[in-house]
Amino acid sequence: MSTPISAEPVRGRRRFTRFALPLLLMLAGLLAVAPAADATFHLIKVREVHPGTGEDSYVELQMFAAGQSFLSGHALTVYNTAGSLVHKSTFVSGVANAQNQGTILVGDSGVEAAFGVKPDLVDSGLAIPAAGGAACWNAGGLPADCVAWGNFTGDAALLSATGTSAGSPVSPTGIASGKSVRRTIEPGCPTLLEESDDSDQSATDFKEVTPAPRNNLSPITETTCAGAPNTAIDDRPAPRSNSTAAVFTYEAPTATGYECRLDAEAFAACPDGGPKEYSSLAEGSHTFQVRGINGSGPDPTPASYTWTVDTVAPTVTIDAHPADPSAGTSASFAFHASEASTFECSMSPPDAAGVFSACVSGKTYLALGNGLHSFEVRPTDLATNAGAPAAFAWTVDNSLADTTPPQTTIDQRPPDPSPSSSATFAYSSSEPGSSFECSLDSAPFLVCASDGAAYTGLASGPHSFQVRATDASGNLDPTPAGYSFTVALPTLPGNSPPPSSPVPPRTSASPPQTVLGAKPAATTRDRTPSFRFRADLAGVSFECALDGKRFKPCRSPFTTATLKPGQHTFSVRAVLAGVADPTPAKAAFKVLPPRAR
Repeated sequence: MSTPISAEPVRGRRRFTRFALPLLLMLAGLLAVAPAADATFHLIKVREVHPGTGEDSYVELQMFAAGQSFLSGHALTVYNTAGSLVHKSTFVSGVANAQNQGTILVGDSGVEAAFGVKPDLVDSGLAIPAAGGAACWNAGGLPADCVAWGNFTGDAALLSATGTSAGSPVSPTGIASGKSVRRTIEPGCPTLLEESDDSDQSATDFKEVTPAPRNNLSPITETTCAGAPNTAIDDRPAPRSNSTAAVFTYEAPTATGYECRLDAEAFAACPDGGPKEYSSLAEGSHTFQVRGINGSGPDPTPASYTWTVDTVAPTVTIDAHPADPSAGTSASFAFHASEASTFECSMSPPDAAGVFSACVSGKTYLALGNGLHSFEVRPTDLATNAGAPAAFAWTVDNSLADTTPPQTTIDQRPPDPSPSSSATFAYSSSEPGSSFECSLDSAPFLVCASDGAAYTGLASGPHSFQVRATDASGNLDPTPAGYSFTVALPTLPGNSPPPSSPVPPRTSASPPQTVLGAKPAATTRDRTPSFRFRADLAGVSFECALDGKRFKPCRSPFTTATLKPGQHTFSVRAVLAGVADPTPAKAAFKVLPPRAR
């Protein structure tokens, strides 16, 4: 939960007072795509991160241009090692000090007691994972500024969520107790935070230091370098833009003039501070560079910004859908787009206007009634180009539901009587795709392989075998197929009958119960899914089976070999003192074919 900050209103926005109303009108079309990137809140970097140990965690932000004080609605976000969002601190007001190099402190409730500095935003829920994670300043519409540390492996997820990468983490073993990680300001001007201090590589941009938090009222210690100017880009297009026009503004405190270039062009004079405008840009990647010039010469490290012009809308393809007609009250859909996109889905009767909402591939609908239904999915790419929806219409007819149980047949069996302590059985179902459960000598039914079951170590005397099938609709054969036979082993001097197996020894102990935890979704493209499981008793071992094959010893987590597309079943049972769980935990799932490239 974020606590509002109180600050005096900022009465001047220097970036807008520099340019007259015509510039605002020219920027209007660009701002319709990228929210308010007007140099009043986004020229801010993460300066320092402290994980804390006693409610004294904090993140310090720092401006690298004046006027960066309108923070309302923007947030500091924290991510775990996998790149999943774990906390968000949102500003509801601005700060008083809008000077270049001013700092903004976001901290837990114990920061002031620990360091004697009051945070500008007190967030009692702020928790920074010392072992590994990431923190980002999110200015909206533009890539976030992020730093990662420790055992962070979620850079791809972070890039998708924030539009930027944190690169290789700093302090790979985690932030040491009592330490912080702080941004270095050595590139370009070594005494002034600037855009060139950010390489999107945390290990390069940050180092571990002793904590020294500064709030917005703390003295500014950074100083401007003498000599050649240091240039920063203020306004720019979004990282992926669906506009063929672009407008840039920029600044260098000691510059007397500026030079700009686009892509491979030569540097040429451009308006002081901007705006520098481009139009009719081609599809694809572009790079803008600008350098300030004074009596000491041009900026040796020009400010640079790369973005992509993308005006082509994505297309979406539905990869998996129900049969038409289909039985059942649920339906699942898989889909993909021609490029990285977000999706919106709708479900409605045909010829009715659907209500779209955010969704991901693998979307499932429940409680569908009989009749016609229409599914639609539409994509939006990273440049906000909206693609046309793809649709699938079908009929739900629950009268088609399969309620007929399969019939099980034993196809191969040992002779009666049998002179062997081993017995092999083969069996089949009247419905293709069935799974099987077997029982020997009235033991509990357990999952057995679809290609047969084999038993060894059978004692002399009578035995009975039963097998029952379960079809793809979950109907269980109520009348298992059975076979009784007698094992008549030849008796040799000094020999005693071997113990019977695999029937577990009788015990007064209760059998363990198996609990299946993490498992793949009902429909997945993961061809090597993983499972996690546990039992209600200590000291157990586990046995796993895939697609009705024999149980084999396994451990949690268990990852399958590469699976073929199609329906699969995973079973796991706990075993304690030779007694197996008679009701193994099961998971049924479908592996979809790889997406077409």
